[in-house]
Amino acid sequence: MRHVFRLLLALLLALSVSAALAEGGRAGRAPEPALTQVGVIDALLAGGYEGAMPVGQLKRLGDIGLGTFDALDGELVLLDGVVYQVPASGQVARPADSLTTPFAQAARMASPLAVALAPGLDLKAVEAALDARLGDANVFAAARIDARFAALIARSVPRQAPPYRPLAEVAKEQSLFPFTEAEGTLIGLRGPAFAKGFGVPGWHWHFLTRDRQRGGHVLSFTLSAGGAASARLQPLRRLELILPQQGLSAFDLARDRSRELHAVEAGQ
Repeated sequence: MRHVFRLLLALLLALSVSAALAEGGRAGRAPEPALTQVGVIDALLAGGYEGAMPVGQLKRLGDIGLGTFDALDGELVLLDGVVYQVPASGQVARPADSLTTPFAQAARMASPLAVALAPGLDLKAVEAALDARLGDANVFAAARIDARFAALIARSVPRQAPPYRPLAEVAKEQSLFPFTEAEGTLIGLRGPAFAKGFGVPGWHWHFLTRDRQRGGHVLSFTLSAGGAASARLQPLRRLELILPQQGLSAFDLARDRSRELHAVEAGQ
């Protein structure tokens, strides 16, 4: 009987040690890559343009990303850990770390997948190729494409002043920047359908030329027919949402703003 008891005790001890080691191994692993989002897209659509986070802090949350600035003063592009500002003039600037953002998304390309892209693909075909490689419509994702573009149209909007108008109205005053045979970088972030209301369902793209002098929010593009390109694609299965300290009670976030978002994203 004592022999059986000692065997059982040894077995329980071994199981306890194994469980502790397994837990320690999980604790020691780096967390899954995350999409970190500042603000809520429906608040931005409603005119919530007051900055909530300094871009110096945003840079610590990821190495690629996109968004906008306080008072809607240009398109934000986070690339290689550097924040760029594309105002309505289209001429890229490097903003001070103290400048704030009301809405931005950032991620890290921790373990990206490679996706080959055939020459001549347009925006919709590229998105379809990336979606097929992900194979899961219900995850967030980030993508980076360094390529030559036969054609690309980007935009930015003018800085706003209170009282702020809804974004769909402001977007009608956008400045368009057409590019032909331009080399540069696309940064894209994808939200699943359930991101509706707080995030952007589908792909959202910003662009910088290779010399980092021009760019903007992307409305359309076609890859050059002169050679194949590839994308780096990062699935993101964690979401970190940072809400503004001043709260969101000033905005009606119960209404469906899907049509407004579609019009803003498409530049209509």
